[in-house]
Amino acid sequence: MSTTLEFERSEAREKFAVARHLIACYLSSRAGLEQLGFLRSGRPLQGDYAEWIVAERLGLQLSRSTVEAHIDATDSASGKTYQIKSRIVATMQQNTSFDFRSDEFSFDFLAAVFFDPTFGLLAILRIPRDVVAARSSKTTSRVSFRWNRACADHPDIERIFWRDSIAPAANDDGL
Repeated sequence: MSTTLEFERSEAREKFAVARHLIACYLSSRAGLEQLGFLRSGRPLQGDYAEWIVAERLGLQLSRSTVEAHIDATDSASGKTYQIKSRIVATMQQNTSFDFRSDEFSFDFLAAVFFDPTFGLLAILRIPRDVVAARSSKTTSRVSFRWNRACADHPDIERIFWRDSIAPAANDDGL
């Protein structure tokens, strides 16, 4: 029995070699992002990245534990708490939802972060808990806050960041 994985087709061998290289790059990138403080857990990049962006932009203190009960960050000046969730969408006109377990409504604000498919920042919204609750559908185990075009102009939804154009300028960092 061989101790290395072998493939009969040369195309499969080549793809496997490229995949191994890209995985090594990915793991190295994750380690670098962890050292910079962007990643705090083994979760997918999207969630940790969104939490870091919101905390830095709003001057929030991230929760020590990445699994703290439904609170991702706190404003130490006001004591207000934040649940930070993100979605990848093509445009801000795309419908999506932010799902919660029915017992997760202990936060003061939902910070909704929207990324485009390349992780370019489209928007950061601060949504009071009562607006999330009023505009959500509920089941026995889940609450879904539905983002759609009708929400975009709600007077109580604060636009912390909103990218007006679809394509950022060549040197635009999204903030």
